[in-house]
Amino acid sequence: MDAGRVDTSTIAGVQMLRLVAALAVLVHHAEGIGYHLGRYRGVELARADVMLTGACGVDLFFAISGFIMVVSAQRLLGTQRPRLVFIQHRLARIVPLYWLMTAFTLGWGWRFGPPFDLATTVHALAFLPYAPDGMPALKTIPLVVAWTLYYEMLFYAIFAACLASTMPTTVRRVLIALTALVAAGAVFDLPQPFAFWTEPIIAEFAGGMVIALAYERGIVVKCWMRIALLAAAAALIFATDYAAIGTLNGWDRTLTWGVAGWLILSAVVLGPLRLPAMRLWSIGGAISYALYLVHMPLMNAVQFIWRHFRWSYGPWQELVFVVGTMAASILAALILHRAFERPITQHLKLWLNPAAR
Repeated sequence: MDAGRVDTSTIAGVQMLRLVAALAVLVHHAEGIGYHLGRYRGVELARADVMLTGACGVDLFFAISGFIMVVSAQRLLGTQRPRLVFIQHRLARIVPLYWLMTAFTLGWGWRFGPPFDLATTVHALAFLPYAPDGMPALKTIPLVVAWTLYYEMLFYAIFAACLASTMPTTVRRVLIALTALVAAGAVFDLPQPFAFWTEPIIAEFAGGMVIALAYERGIVVKCWMRIALLAAAAALIFATDYAAIGTLNGWDRTLTWGVAGWLILSAVVLGPLRLPAMRLWSIGGAISYALYLVHMPLMNAVQFIWRHFRWSYGPWQELVFVVGTMAASILAALILHRAFERPITQHLKLWLNPAAR
């Protein structure tokens, strides 16, 4: 986000939401992997339904992404080659760490199985859905959580193509494009990758963009209304049956968790917000992308070791697995962000756009 155009409380609020979204997904996956590790060891443990709802962190991420693109792209309006600069910055931000974690996953599969073929690898590195022989596209993604990045990259491409001289015009164009894609998916029985790209979940970016326009116009929502928005979001999240929604997509998810993401984002950015320890929230938001990418490989490696040595497993061991892998994921994300993600992103942005110096 462009700190020159956004007040510090909004930046802190968005960073807080990025961390919350990443932690929600982290909890969801830690519980799921811990539960299935127990089943592998012959133990059927009770599941914590509240942890299953952590999958809604993805929907919050999509709303945040729509908001950030509108606010951060403001500084590109009226400059030379804004579309190219926008894409360059997005690629520098997303690709290096994703390729690193995908390479780790591919190497793990080559050594311990299952190995991934060349076509799967190429599609994964290019963020392209791949469905050989009618296989679901989600099943062919080496780094499982990266399915969301496929949608993010689609959104960035549309946003860049629709970039206009004013942001309201840009948003209108993107909304039309997203609506057309979702409508095409609803009307036609499309093959992959088009079936993947036309799921209703892509509409969740739209809400974030509209909220950003409201923010740019100085719209402020009263405190009691923002509290009501948060309460409504909580009701949508916790009253929704995760099993009914499934991993993706469809209107059931967008009209519940997607709307909840919009409500949460609106409550945070459309009004003054005072957060204690703002620097900690800033750090947490900064490492959220690394945390999102690193936690699944780390958890899978730990459960592989647990299974290999046939360690005992029960409720207490599950707690140790869940808490331990979550803490290790946060530490790994902090190290990855500072040692790899941040320096290489800054270097690439300057290399791709020397004028940014």
